[in-house]
This record gives sequence, structure tokens and C-alpha cells, in this order.
Amino acid sequence: MNANTGRWVQRLAIVLVRQMCVLALIAVTASAKARPPLALIIEGADSSLAAETRSILQTAHEEMVAASGIWYPDTLRVVYVGKDQSFDSVAGGYFPDWGVGVAIADRHLIALRSPRDYPMGDQLGLTLRHEFAHLHLELILGQRRPPRWMHEGYAQQFALEWNYGNDWTVARAVFTDNILPLDDIDGVNSFQSAKAQLAYAESYLAMGHFLERYGWDGLMLLAQTMREGGDWDEAFSRATGADYRAYRLEFDTYLRERYNWAAFLGDTVLLWIGLVVLFVILYFLKRRWSRKRMQEWEDQEAITEILYGPLGTPGNRPPPDNG
Repeated sequence: MNANTGRWVQRLAIVLVRQMCVLALIAVTASAKARPPLALIIEGADSSLAAETRSILQTAHEEMVAASGIWYPDTLRVVYVGKDQSFDSVAGGYFPDWGVGVAIADRHLIALRSPRDYPMGDQLGLTLRHEFAHLHLELILGQRRPPRWMHEGYAQQFALEWNYGNDWTVARAVFTDNILPLDDIDGVNSFQSAKAQLAYAESYLAMGHFLERYGWDGLMLLAQTMREGGDWDEAFSRATGADYRAYRLEFDTYLRERYNWAAFLGDTVLLWIGLVVLFVILYFLKRRWSRKRMQEWEDQEAITEILYGPLGTPGNRPPPDNG
């Protein structure tokens, strides 16, 4: 085979490969279009809330399928629980007072407090996406359960549940040496609200740190190992090449480095937020001091009025009785 023939064969091979890729993409796209939408049963909602719920979950489902190639195969039941119902009567088991929703994979159920009775503003979309992400992670893992921090972290990452208040929560825990070990987060349902907030914030950061280090491919490899019957430690080691105990120590170090004083003051956004908070505190302290001073002046004026008023002022005293 001469050089010209070799180049021609190489070009033909490239064209064929490209055509095969295009055909594969067309097939995948057609398959995706052929797949039915997420099947939903929605209870305890009026037509407006039901329509909003359907739209949020359909969008979440499409995003999940695009990321993982795994779609929800069963009919999902969404139940809104009003004030006249017990949440446990719908979800079963212990449910914390601060909870808003719960996902139960083996029942294909999402139960939420009704926004008609428990106003949640723009949090409905975040809450639905959060709970659906729990169900999706169960599918990815083949109904095998990872530590709670990964479940909660995955759900929060998908729902984009983060704000600067969470930064303050974690920073305060670092400064006071009250960071929660990742294994302790398994008991989050028994925590009081403030401790639960810290557990969720740490879960978000731990999942973000995992994805930053090992990527989506690392998560998929971990899930595959668990689906094949591997335990958590084995799956984590295979997916990351690291020991899980070492990762826990690494994450602890990561939190302390990210939220130490130097890093905190070096973060321009956090610094400005800190200055604003400090200004607000000083403003209210100044107002409180001013009110206190004003009250002292009023009290002093009242005492002066009593001592030197019409009956007490020397110039107004009645003349002495010389009779």
C-alpha cells in the first residue's frame, strides 16, 4: 500500500467513525425523546400547585437523565400534608419538627408539608428537587445506602441549596472547634435545628469536595461498585484510590483551612458581609445606648422637677410665717 492509498484509507476511517458517532447520537436522542415523561400522582394539591409540582419534577428528571443516563422507572407519588394531617401518618416513622419534606425510595414517595398551610416562599422548587435527588441517588446506587452526608450533600448540590448563612454556620463551628465528624451526620434526624443546619452545610461541602477531587466519573464508579455488591469502604477505595478514613481526615483539614481567620478575611465577599454585619450590630448598639441615655436624662429631669418644681423651687416657696 503506497502513501496516497494509506492517507485515503485513514480519511475514510475518520469519516466512517464520525458518521457512526452521528448515528449513535441520533439514536440516543431518539431514544430520549421516545422515553415517556416522569409518571406522577400528586395528592393534597389544588390544580395550580399540582401543575407547578409537575413542572419542577419533570425538569429535575430531565436533568438527572442527562447527567446519569438513568431515568425514574416507576410512578412517583407526591403527597402534600396539611395541618389537619399527621406527617408521620403519611411518611411513617420519626420525622423531625424542623423537617419540611421526606423521600422514601421503596414506596416511590415524596411527602412535603403543604405550602398552603406552611408558607415556604420560593423554597418549594428547592425542596422538591432536593427530595427527588434522594430518590435518584438511590437508583444510581442500586438501592444501596451510602453515609448520610453523601445523600444530603448530593441532594443539596442538585438543588443548589447554599447561601452565605451556611458559610457563617460552618465558620462558627470551625472557630469554636465544633465541627461534626462526617459519621455523626448519620443521626441528623435526631438533631436540634441548629445542629441539623450545620450537618446539612457540612454535607453540601463534603459532596462538593468529593466531586471536585474525583468528579462525576468517580461518583459513577462508586455507584457501580455498590450496585455490584461492594460495601461502602470498598466502593470508595475503588472510585477514588483513597481510604475512606483518610478522606474524612482530609475533609476535616479542608474545612479548617477554608474557614480559618486568614481565609475568611481573604474572601472579599465574606469580608464585606462581615463588615455589613458588624455595622448593623454597631448601629443597633448605638441606638440602644442612645435610648438608654435619653431615658437617664428623662429620669433626671423628673427628679429635678420633683425637687425644684413649683413647690420646691426657692423663688416660688411661700413666705415664712412670722406671726
